[in-house]
Amino acid sequence: MRRKQTYTAFLQYSRIRYKQWIATHRGVTFMQNRQQHQPEVRAFLQKQFSSYHWEFTLPYGNGKETYFAHGNGNTYFVKLGARIANYQAMASIGLTPPVIATGFLEEGTPLLVQPFIPGRKPSRKDYRAYLEQIATIINRTHLSPEVRNVLPEASSNLYSVLGFQALTCVQQRWDQYKPLVPAIAEWVDESLSYLAQQIQCVQGAGLVNSHNDICNANWLIASDGQIYLIDLDSMSMDDPACDIGAILWWYYPPRLRQRFLEIVGYANDEQFQNRMQVRMAIHCLSIILPRSQSFDRFIPDIFVESLTDFRAILAGRENPQGYD
Repeated sequence: MRRKQTYTAFLQYSRIRYKQWIATHRGVTFMQNRQQHQPEVRAFLQKQFSSYHWEFTLPYGNGKETYFAHGNGNTYFVKLGARIANYQAMASIGLTPPVIATGFLEEGTPLLVQPFIPGRKPSRKDYRAYLEQIATIINRTHLSPEVRNVLPEASSNLYSVLGFQALTCVQQRWDQYKPLVPAIAEWVDESLSYLAQQIQCVQGAGLVNSHNDICNANWLIASDGQIYLIDLDSMSMDDPACDIGAILWWYYPPRLRQRFLEIVGYANDEQFQNRMQVRMAIHCLSIILPRSQSFDRFIPDIFVESLTDFRAILAGRENPQGYD
């Protein structure tokens, strides 16, 4: 699901080039070449796998520089700029595909190689069918000592402090782009102020190993039935409400949430529900704002439409797409 911008929206890019030129000259940069380091990647693979015949295709998406590399009669997934330790830790407990090679480009950018795993992204029906397995994966991720050992210490153990940090990060990114969407800018600013007020009321402490980007694009159901969490670069010590709020609101109707929470190990109380709503609202805005050092695009013409989930969660409504 990562970024709810369709292929049609990307085709609109050429028709709004002028607006993006303005964005670039306001300090908003865009990485243009998704294959910039392919020669270095080829050389790395040749050295690691003793094969000199490699072909590359680009995965669908707009995050960091990634490839499907085809050689030796196999296909591999190659990612640049990854937090290698996160992948190694999660792979060690079987929650993400194995890491079979790692290294660094000449300028120091980390690189990792994983096997290509045939499979699919889960459907809404899959989320219901695999509820216990998915809840168990999140529970193991949150509590894993192996993962905890590779994540940096948080500045605080308090949910409110981490909430304000997440809000500040989104606010800074939003400030770069709001001049491009003046018609909606005031409403978004007011919404962020409202969220700040809500975070002031948050109480409690107790962080977990949070994935921080739980969405459909970051789950993989392999052909053999194994379920993996992928795209681990946003992981940190954080409020469990980040991950749980996202998966419940996007994929599970209210009647299934109590069962999910029982398996994953969190109480379905009012405080947790409020934290889930606040952190999910922040997340819904975050995912439609370009990430640094990525190939994300900010498209003013579709920004208002992209706010659909942000509006709904702020208003306390269920996922507008439904659960069927």
